[in-house]
Amino acid sequence: GPKSVIKTARRLGITTPLRAHPSLALGTSEVNLLELTGAYVPFANGGYGVLPHVIKTIKTRGGKEIFRREGSGSGFIITSDKVAQMNSMLSTALAYGTGKHARFSGHALAGKTGTSQGERDAWFVGYSASLIGGVWVGNDKSTKMKGVTGGGMPARIWRSIMQPAHSATNAK
Repeated sequence: GPKSVIKTARRLGITTPLRAHPSLALGTSEVNLLELTGAYVPFANGGYGVLPHVIKTIKTRGGKEIFRREGSGSGFIITSDKVAQMNSMLSTALAYGTGKHARFSGHALAGKTGTSQGERDAWFVGYSASLIGGVWVGNDKSTKMKGVTGGGMPARIWRSIMQPAHSATNAK
């Protein structure tokens, strides 16, 4: 039920308030892209939670470091059998489902598409063993986009960024 979904979301690092409605598992509560992308990291890294962040260091013009983010994550949060199940489902989404426009060869990939009701916004979160990324598209005033879905523009944008990024990692 919804309470279990919220408990799992919290374990994965979602801190945004979630409404305990029966439709919650379908994504009916909004979550920002940083939290959403961070929640997928345990599937890519073998079950370890992370604390997503945007800024790693801040330096003065002279190069003096005035801030460095410390900390790593929440530790082991998902068993390997559950990680394997999720990876199987999420890789199938790219191989045969709505995420097919995110595919590129040479790397084992997995991911998930999303489109809000009324087509107000769309997203794609995808990963490999070495990189993870999320893409969101939408209108600032939450107005309808014409025919944009998570498996379309966001998946293509993700591929256009991640394919060259993966080439630079030399990881398969």
